[in-house]
Amino acid sequence: MSSLQFLTRALIAAVVVAVLGCAMCSFQVASNESAVLTRFGSPVRTLGEPGLYFKWPWPVDTVHRFDTRLAFHDTRLSEALTQDKRNIILPVFLAWRVADPLKFLQALGAPAAAPAKLDSLATSARNALLGRYDFAELVSTDPAKLKLAEFESRLAEAIRPQALAAFGIAIEQVGLKRIALPEANTLYVFERMKAERGQFAAKFRAEGRREAEELRARTDAERTVLVAEAQKFAEETRGQAEADAARIYAEAHAQDPKFYTFLRELETLRKVTRDNTTLILDTDTAPFNQLKPAAPANR
Repeated sequence: MSSLQFLTRALIAAVVVAVLGCAMCSFQVASNESAVLTRFGSPVRTLGEPGLYFKWPWPVDTVHRFDTRLAFHDTRLSEALTQDKRNIILPVFLAWRVADPLKFLQALGAPAAAPAKLDSLATSARNALLGRYDFAELVSTDPAKLKLAEFESRLAEAIRPQALAAFGIAIEQVGLKRIALPEANTLYVFERMKAERGQFAAKFRAEGRREAEELRARTDAERTVLVAEAQKFAEETRGQAEADAARIYAEAHAQDPKFYTFLRELETLRKVTRDNTTLILDTDTAPFNQLKPAAPANR
C-alpha cells in the first residue's frame, strides 16, 4: 500500500471518528422543544432555547426532549352529582403544554403519562366544584340563571396551580365539551321541563284572559257611553229638525194658506194611492176633490 493511500484512509477515518464524536457529544434542541440533560440519571441542565449543545456520550449523559407545543386532552366520561343531587355527565377538555421540563420529567418520566394524570386532576376538581352548583345553573333557558362561564373559569383556577406545581404543566384553557344525563334520568328531566313549560303556559293564558276581560269591560263601557252620546245627539238633531220643519210649514201656510192646503192634500193623496189602486170615493171630499177636472175659465 502506498503512503498516499494510507494517508487518504487515515484522513477518512479521522473524519469519520470526528463526525461520530461530534454526533455523540452534541445534540440540537428545536424551536418547539425543551430538553433536560441528565448525567447518570441525575439532571444537570435544563435547556429551553433552540440551538446546538454539547454533552458526554451515552451512557454518561442522556437528553430528554419534550414538545412544548399545545396538546389537548378530553377527560373520560363519568357521572357526578350537582348540589341539588342531580346526576350528570360533564366531560372536560384541557389545552396544556410543558412549562417546566425538569419537574415534568421528575413527576411523569415521559409525556405518555401526562393524559392519565391530567384526567385524574381535572375529574377531581370538576366533582368538587360541581357540588356547589345546582343543575338549573348549568342548564337553563334563562340567561340570567346560567353560570356555565363562571363554572369553567373557576374550574380552570382550581386546575392550573395544581398542574403546574405537581407536573410542571401549564393549563392554557379549560372548557366543558357537553352536558349529558344518564339514560335513567333523561325521562325525568323531560317530564320536569314539560311541567315547567306547562306552568309558564298556564300563567300566560291566565294573564291573557285577565287582560281580555279588562279590555272587554273597558270596551263595553266605552261603547255604552258612545251609544248614549249618539242617541242624545240624534234626539237633539231630530227635535231641532222637527222644530225647523214646523216653523217652515207655519211660514209657508202664513204666506199662502190656499196653496199650502193644496200641497198638503196632494201629499196625502200620494200616500194613500199606489200603482194599480182602485178607489171609490166622493170627489167632493178633500183631498179627492183635487182629482176632478178644473172648471173651464170664463172667457
